[in-house]
Amino acid sequence: GSSNHMNPQSSSMLPHMHHSPGGSSQSSLSTLATAANISLPKITPEYLQELLKDKKNLQSLPNLFNHLDKILETEITRVRSQLFHFNGAKRASDDLPEGEGPIVTVQEKVFIPVKDNPSYNFVGRLLGPRGMTAKQLETDLDCKIMVRGKGSMRDKKKEDQNRGKPNWEHLAEELHVLICVEDHQNRAEMKAKRAAEEIKAFLEQAVKMPESEDRLKQMQLMEVAVLNETNRAPSLMPAGHAGLPLSAAAAPHFLRLPANHPLAAAAAAAAGGSPSCWRRAWREACTA
Repeated sequence: GSSNHMNPQSSSMLPHMHHSPGGSSQSSLSTLATAANISLPKITPEYLQELLKDKKNLQSLPNLFNHLDKILETEITRVRSQLFHFNGAKRASDDLPEGEGPIVTVQEKVFIPVKDNPSYNFVGRLLGPRGMTAKQLETDLDCKIMVRGKGSMRDKKKEDQNRGKPNWEHLAEELHVLICVEDHQNRAEMKAKRAAEEIKAFLEQAVKMPESEDRLKQMQLMEVAVLNETNRAPSLMPAGHAGLPLSAAAAPHFLRLPANHPLAAAAAAAAGGSPSCWRRAWREACTA
């Protein structure tokens, strides 16, 4: 894609983490715990579920614990990153040059191959349950991403109404991922190019990888289960796996939910690869 420098446009942006230019995400809770010589809980799906429940409880008391909410969100991101991390997505930042000049915003576009793969739900893969896949990509690649172009809005009627209006010019373009990086120009250009390469590979991998080897889909299904499960997480796991982080070997076992499990039907439908079924499972996660 081509890059240019411009101010970010107002748009409906995917959930994202905030970064200082040239910085990286760091867990306030883990940093404080290290300084105080306190051991954090073991990183497991159960711990992630407890954090998500804590966040839900905090949301019932809005504007009372702003700092606690931010610390909790950072810890959720840290734990999720270790449970559901994309192999190869994280690029070392220590080879970036020293920042020069003013802070700018560099943008790159990566077009989504929908014409070659019309039945594949690329948007669902990019977003993930509650936008968590998109958030993880943004954290790993130190950028902000937006899905733009034809088919980028879930409400097709609203998309048709907005097409041609000011600030909606992108709807005239083919479906694409817009990558935005804010940093010193020399660093931002390098980050944006790297992010574009990773997103392109991420999309290409989606249609090339056999279902049985698609760890990302397995992780997304596990996330749906973690986000929606009202009972304790061990019920999702076979004996002997409790307390272990996700791995390529363990992930498929986590998806074998009991037949009477409330998420079994949604997980089975999503695993079938049907875009409409995956959207249903994804919407269930979004509205839970």
